[in-house]
This record gives sequence, C-alpha cells and structure tokens, in this order.
Amino acid sequence: MKKRTRLLLSLLLIVSLALALSACTSSQDSGNGDATYKDGTYTGEGEHREHGYEAAEVTIEGGKITKIVLKRMTADGEEVNYDEWTGEGDRPNLKQFREDMAEEMIEKQTYDVDVIATATQTSEGWKQAVKNALDQAK
Repeated sequence: MKKRTRLLLSLLLIVSLALALSACTSSQDSGNGDATYKDGTYTGEGEHREHGYEAAEVTIEGGKITKIVLKRMTADGEEVNYDEWTGEGDRPNLKQFREDMAEEMIEKQTYDVDVIATATQTSEGWKQAVKNALDQAK
C-alpha cells in the first residue's frame, strides 16, 4: 500500500512540474499581444517570390504597436498600386484587406491573426513581414 501511495504522489509531482514548466513560455515567441517592444518604426519583408513580396512598416510607441502599413511589392521592389486591386474581376480586394488586417493586428497587438480566404498567400506574407519587423523591435 505504501509503495502505491508513493508512486501516486511521485506521478502527481511529475505532472505538476510538467504543467508548471509548460506555462513558462515567452509571450514574444508565441506572437501574442503581451509583448512589449522598443519604440521606433521598423520594416520587415515576407518571402520574395517570382511575382513580388509583401512588406510592412510597424510603428511602436510606449512599447505597443500603434501603426502598421502593409504593402504589396512587385518583384522589382515597387509598391503595387492598390487602385488596381479593389476586388474587381477575379482579383481580391487587397486595398481593403490590407487595412482590415493591419487594424486587427494593432487591436490584438500581434502579427498572428487569421488569413484572408481569397488572399491567403498575400496574408501569410503580410504576417511574416510584420513578424520580421517586430523581431527587430524586441
């Protein structure tokens, strides 16, 4: 009986320690909104692909994200004219999507937000660009 009680107590102790250690993760690494950053304006880029890439300019004030400008760049590094991307034809409305996504990132204080269904690759690129900018602000 004593062996069984010791074994049970040992298992409880191990489980308790494992739970306590799993709770000790860095909030900045997980992308959640608890991070505090150095003030300034930082730029980041997503993956460069054949037809271009996404870029972000992130402003930090008082340790918090206060402004994000998301951009879609051509392969030559020129910013895409959003008046040509207002959702007409088969093109997604990147003009509105970039504003909505930036607003959500500021509200949640993280780059880790949902992607936009009709612009998944662009959304993922913007998330990566913001993450890269925030990595500089740590």
